Amino acid sequence: MRNVVFLEEPGKYFDENEFIAHLPEVRGEDELLKKLSEVLEFPNYFGNNWDALYDCLRDFHWMTKKGIALVHHELPLLADDKIKVYLNVLFEATGDWCNNEEHYFKVVFPEKLRPFLEINLLM
Repeated sequence: MRNVVFLEEPGKYFDENEFIAHLPEVRGEDELLKKLSEVLEFPNYFGNNWDALYDCLRDFHWMTKKGIALVHHELPLLADDKIKVYLNVLFEATGDWCNNEEHYFKVVFPEKLRPFLEINLLM
């Protein structure tokens, strides 16, 4: 899992070279997409759907800092099928960035979620 970080206290994550976005507690797909758009400062043309999320997570041309980190204090409260879609979008986006690109994207999760995420990534 490239560009995926697990920490005991993700709220303390800091890197002065990165734009760090903390995802608040969210319930449901619509609220998740809205909050992601806000905390990651997506452009106005963001389409509020999974494809648009992936596209924005693979772009970040609007960001001045090279690194973008999305910090999760917990997982969004979504139906099982939607959490799998969300995690797949995140992990595909983090894995698609190459070292020589203008930006990179990483996600940070609490260490306690590692077993759940590893199981769901293997499915």
